[in-house]
Amino acid sequence: MKLWLIATELARRPRRTLTGVISVALGVAIFLGLQAYGAGYRAAAREPLSLIGSDVVAQRQGDRPASFENVVFPHSTSPVHVEEVERVRAVPGVEAVAAAMFFWSFQDEELLVGLGIDTTTDVGPNKLAAGVTQGRFLTPGDHDVAVLDNSYAEQHKITLGDRISVAGSPFEVIGTVDTSRAGQVANANVYLPLADSQRLVEASPGVRSVHDIRPGDVNVLFVRANPARGPAVADDIKALLGSEAIVTTPQSFDQVLGPSFVIIDRFGLIIGFVALLLAAASLLRVVLSTLRQRRRDIAVLRAVGWTRSSLRAQLVGESVALTFVGLASGLLLSLITVWLLSQTSVSIPIPWELSPTPHFVANGAKQLAIDVPLRSTLELLSIGLVLAIGLLAAVTAGLAASRRAARIKPSEVWRVD
Repeated sequence: MKLWLIATELARRPRRTLTGVISVALGVAIFLGLQAYGAGYRAAAREPLSLIGSDVVAQRQGDRPASFENVVFPHSTSPVHVEEVERVRAVPGVEAVAAAMFFWSFQDEELLVGLGIDTTTDVGPNKLAAGVTQGRFLTPGDHDVAVLDNSYAEQHKITLGDRISVAGSPFEVIGTVDTSRAGQVANANVYLPLADSQRLVEASPGVRSVHDIRPGDVNVLFVRANPARGPAVADDIKALLGSEAIVTTPQSFDQVLGPSFVIIDRFGLIIGFVALLLAAASLLRVVLSTLRQRRRDIAVLRAVGWTRSSLRAQLVGESVALTFVGLASGLLLSLITVWLLSQTSVSIPIPWELSPTPHFVANGAKQLAIDVPLRSTLELLSIGLVLAIGLLAAVTAGLAASRRAARIKPSEVWRVD
């Protein structure tokens, strides 16, 4: 195999070379682009939970409140008892659990959404501490204090040091916070210490008339799990909480991401492989179609002593060189595609049960969503797979061409010419 002859041959037939390079490059770009797009969407789907440092959100479906007065639970929540929380903590693979109390409070013809937070762990809504805009966030030992959502505080003209009433109990406002920092999961107007929210809930006739509420109960669990056991942890928690359990994982968001993501995620690999196969077929066609034009050249090489193995190595080398130029071009196109995708953002809908509001109030039926960057990346496994398939296609095309070239007899070529 002579490298200078390979370079000369590719340069002598620019149309053939360009056709082969474009075919391979497009196949590679389509395959890698689809995989990067799907990976970016999957990463975006994990964003709502990752913003609160959680891998699983667990709650239990409840009953509709008997009346919408004072403090009630939305029907997507019901009590999780203390002993059940401890069993969740003991599930293999669970690293941390943050308990919370989510509730609605109807007062003065207005809805207030509240969340009681366990401040002893960095899992769950405690991540909101990074989004404080005024004052401070809740800390262990706090009582009778509250942190408000920015928009709620602005709408009601509430400032630091003011006192607000929640279910008839006064709370001093010690801070305001940007709730979008928690990924819109368990989104609330007011954040209270867990013990204070439990006191309000346990004293509410609207809760006691519907639920078996006990001291220390909560109704939302934020769980951080060992990544290697994430799916198993979710399954174990669902089994612990029973048939009414609502267990949300990053995979749960697949159902609300829309049909475009489902198509890309489920069929992207198939479509990508089809693109690669079409590129390989085009490469084979390009290599074989030029043999007729090169019959005289091959005859000369055979006449001056080139063996079949030498001819085979030369043709395989030309095919491999052509393919690697196409692979490099395709990889460059993929990098450009990934960069363009990374300049966009996607809207990730939040399931209603993770931030419920009554359907009969303004915007109550509106589904919340967060906009996150589409962090598409080229995965090394996909690149390696493309290189392997490209090399296989190049060698196959070169061997097929060499078999045909081996049947070319110099005497017949010169007689015909």
